[in-house]
Amino acid sequence: MAEMSKEMKIVIIVNVIVAFIYGFFQLIFPEIYYQLTDAPAIDVPALRICGGALVVLGIFGLIAIIRADWEKVKIAFEIAIAYEILLLILDIVAYITVTGSATYFTGLVIATIIKIILIVINIYFYLREEKRT
Repeated sequence: MAEMSKEMKIVIIVNVIVAFIYGFFQLIFPEIYYQLTDAPAIDVPALRICGGALVVLGIFGLIAIIRADWEKVKIAFEIAIAYEILLLILDIVAYITVTGSATYFTGLVIATIIKIILIVINIYFYLREEKRT
């Protein structure tokens, strides 16, 4: 059993917080999320699906912190990284294909920056944790 490092637990907590913030807005309050982001069109079922996936990832993050065993947490962390990369690709596609207001694109830029930071941090600490074990 390989205990997770304190830094990895902090990284997971940051991921959980971001996942819950975006997830709850998209899952429970899609209309408010739409108004905040000034998106050009609203697709409530798609927002709820994405929000539900983020909430599930947040729950897996909480379970990972409780278990604190790297070998048990590793696959969930890999899935989270893959999901973040997929969302980043979808944001890039949105830049190219969607026409929207300045508020929409500002929100998209902020979300993209957050995703890039999380992806870099997650990959860095994932590789670091792999070396440690």
